[in-house]
Amino acid sequence: MVTKRWGHGTLTMALAAAFVTQAHARATNLVVERGMAEQLDPGDVVHATAPGTMAARVDPRATLDAEDASFVNEGVGTRTSRAYGVFVSDGGGLSLVGGRVAVSGSWGIGIQAQRKALLDLGGTRVAASGHAGIGIVVQREGEGAFRDLRVESTGTHGVGLLVTGHSRVVATDSRILASGSGATALALDGGEVRLRDTVLQAGPGYAIATRFQNDGAARVHLEGGAVQGRIESGGPGLSIHAVAGHIDGDAVRAGKGELDLHIARGAWRGRGSRLRSLSLSDAAWTLTGDSDVRQVRLDPGGRIVFDRLQPGFRTLRVGTWQADVAAGGVVLGTRLDAGGTLRRQATDRLLVHGDAVGRTALHVVHTGGTGASTAGRDGVNGPGDGISVVQVGGAASAESFHLAGDYVAVGPWQYRLYAYEPGRSDPAQRLVDGQGADYWDFRLQSMRTAGAASRAALAPQVPAYLVLAHALFGYGRSAMGALRPGDVGPSREPALRVRAFGGDAMYRSRLAATSYGVDYRRRDRGLQIAADMLVHAIGETTVRTGIALSSGSSRILPRAAEGRSDARAEARALAWHAVLTTESGWALASAYGFSRYRIAAHTPVRGEVLPNLRASANEAMASVGFHWRPSARLLVEPGASVLWQRLRFGKARDTDGIELAAGSPRRATVRAGARASLLLQPQGRTIRTWSPYLDLRYGLARDTGASLLAAGERLPTGRGGRTIDAAAGATFELDARWTASIDTSARLARGHGGESGRAVRIGATWHF
Repeated sequence: MVTKRWGHGTLTMALAAAFVTQAHARATNLVVERGMAEQLDPGDVVHATAPGTMAARVDPRATLDAEDASFVNEGVGTRTSRAYGVFVSDGGGLSLVGGRVAVSGSWGIGIQAQRKALLDLGGTRVAASGHAGIGIVVQREGEGAFRDLRVESTGTHGVGLLVTGHSRVVATDSRILASGSGATALALDGGEVRLRDTVLQAGPGYAIATRFQNDGAARVHLEGGAVQGRIESGGPGLSIHAVAGHIDGDAVRAGKGELDLHIARGAWRGRGSRLRSLSLSDAAWTLTGDSDVRQVRLDPGGRIVFDRLQPGFRTLRVGTWQADVAAGGVVLGTRLDAGGTLRRQATDRLLVHGDAVGRTALHVVHTGGTGASTAGRDGVNGPGDGISVVQVGGAASAESFHLAGDYVAVGPWQYRLYAYEPGRSDPAQRLVDGQGADYWDFRLQSMRTAGAASRAALAPQVPAYLVLAHALFGYGRSAMGALRPGDVGPSREPALRVRAFGGDAMYRSRLAATSYGVDYRRRDRGLQIAADMLVHAIGETTVRTGIALSSGSSRILPRAAEGRSDARAEARALAWHAVLTTESGWALASAYGFSRYRIAAHTPVRGEVLPNLRASANEAMASVGFHWRPSARLLVEPGASVLWQRLRFGKARDTDGIELAAGSPRRATVRAGARASLLLQPQGRTIRTWSPYLDLRYGLARDTGASLLAAGERLPTGRGGRTIDAAAGATFELDARWTASIDTSARLARGHGGESGRAVRIGATWHF
C-alpha cells in the first residue's frame, strides 16, 4: 500500500562525494513526482525485475519516507543503464528507517542520490550482489546521514559506498563491506566523508580508494572504528585524518593524486608507498614492508614500529623527518652480531634523504645473533664497523637519534649507538641519496671499556650478578658469626639472646679487569633472636642447645667499567646451635643454618632489571676453644673454627633477556686465633661486672664451583682469600639475669685482592 502525504518534513543532512553516470527517466514501480511527499507503511515491499529499471524514483524536490519497508530490484543493468533500488535526484529526499534495499543485477545500484539530493538512513540494510554492483552512490553535491547502516557489496568489482563531486556523507555506528577481490568499500572522486565508530571492510580489495582519472581532492575523517583493506589514491588526491581508530592495510599512491595520512590516538598496520605526508600523534604505525614517505612527523606519543610478525627486515625511506621530544620514536629489529660490510648486516633501517629535525629514540629489538665484538683488527670501532640502522643525507646532529635505554643487551654484552658525522662516515656504507662521506651514519657497535686494558663491555647489571655469590657468602658468615652460642657465660640457665649486626665491606677482585674481575662494596644489616631449648649440666660440664631466627639484608654496589648497578638481597634464616663446655676448660660449639634469599638488581637507566632472583644457603660451623686463666681476672681463649657454606641459585631471566644460572657454589673458611679478656668488678649499682676483650684471628677461604652462566657465557666470579680479623669489645653483667655485649671488628685482606671491612655487633642476653 502506498500512502501520499503532502508537505512532509525535512531530512537530516550529512557529508559525502562520488561519481557515476547520470540516470535518465525509466520504468519504475514507485514514482514520487516533483514536489510531492509520500510515505510507505511498515512491511511494504517495492519490487522490480525488468532490466534497467528503478524500484523507486524520487523526482526533484520530492520526498519519500519509509519505515521497515523493502526495495528490491532483480533486474539486470548495464554500464550505461543501471538497475536501481531507489533513485533520488535534484534536491529530493529519502528517509528510510530500518528496512532493506537489495539489487542483484551485475550493474545494480542500491540507492543513488545526486544534485543536492538528501539521504537519511537509520538501521537500514543495503545489499548489492552483482559483479559491479554498488551499495550507495552520493554524487554532485548530494548529502547523506547514516546511522547503524549496513552496506554489503559482494561482487568482484563491487563498491560499498561511492561519493563524488562536492558531496558530503556522515556515517555513525555503521558497517560498509566489499568482499570481492577487486571491490572497494569506500570509493571517492572528490567530496568529504566523515565516519564515526564505523567499519570499512574490504578483505583483499580496497577499503578507501580514489581510483579515477579526474583531478581534485577527497577528504576522509575517521573517528573511532576500523578500516580493513588497502588505501589507494589515483587521480584525485586523498587526505585521511584518523582519530582513535585502527587502520589495517597498505596505503599506496598509485596515480598523480597526493596521499596524506594523519593519525591521532590510533594505529595503522601496513606498508606505505609514495605518501606525501604522514603524522602520528599518540599513535603507532606498524610498518609491514619497505615504505617511502616524503614527510614524516612524529608528534608526542607517535611512534613507528617495524613489524616482527613476518620474517625479514624492512627499510623506511623518508624525505624529511621531524620528531617531537615526547614522541615514542622508532622500534626496529636487528640481528646483533659483528656486522661490518652492508651484505653482512641484517637490520631494519630508517633512511632520511633530507633533514632530520628533533631528537628521536630508537628502540632496538634483538632478532638474532649472540653478540660479538664489532671492533676492527685494531680493537677499535670505526665508521665501517658494526651495523648501520639510521642514515641522514641532510642536516642532522649527533643527538638527532639516540638509543632508548642507552644500550642493547645481547647475552651479557652491550651494544650502543654511535654517530659518525659527514666527512667521517664511510662512503662504502652509504644508502641515502648522493655519493661520498657527506652524510650522517648512526651505527650499533659493541661497547668496549676504556683504558689500556680494553675489553668487550658487559651489560651494566652483569657485574652485580658476578659478585652475588661472594656477597651472600660474606653476609652468611656475618650472620653465623653473630650466633656465638658460647658467649652466655658460666650460667647453667637457659638464655634468650637478641643481637643486631651490621658492617661495611670492600672487595677487591684478584682477577684482572680483562678477565672480568669486579670490585664491589657491601653493606650488611641484620637482627637475630636465639633461644636455648635445652641446658643440661653434669658436674662442671654443660651442654646447651637451641635455635635462632634471623632477618637481614645486604646491599651490593659493584665498581665496574660498564657503569653503575646495584643489588639487594633480603635474607631470612633458621639455625640450630649447640655448645659443650667441659670441666677441664674445653669448649666445643657447632651450628647449622638454612637461609633463603630474595634478590633484586637495579641500574640507573633500566631501573629494576632483575625483580626476583631466589637463592638458598646451607651453612655449617664447628669450633673448638680452650679457656686458660693465667690469673683470676685474665682469660685467654685460643681456638679454631671451620665454616662450610653452600649456595643454590634459581634460574632467572632479567628484563634485558639475560638468562642467569649461578649454579651451586661452595666455600670453606678456616679461622684460628685467640681472645684475651679481663674481668672487672666496679661494684656499681648498674653494672655488677664487665669484661673488655681483644680478639685476633687469621682466616683462609677457598671456593669451588664459583662461576656464572649468563646467556650461555660462562664468566668467573669473586673468590675468597686470606684475611686477618681483629676485634675489640666488652660484655656487661647488669644483674643475675641480664647481660649486654658490644664489639667492633675490622678485617684486612692479605695478598692480592680479597675482602676488607668493618663490622659492629650489639646484643643482650636474658637468663630464664
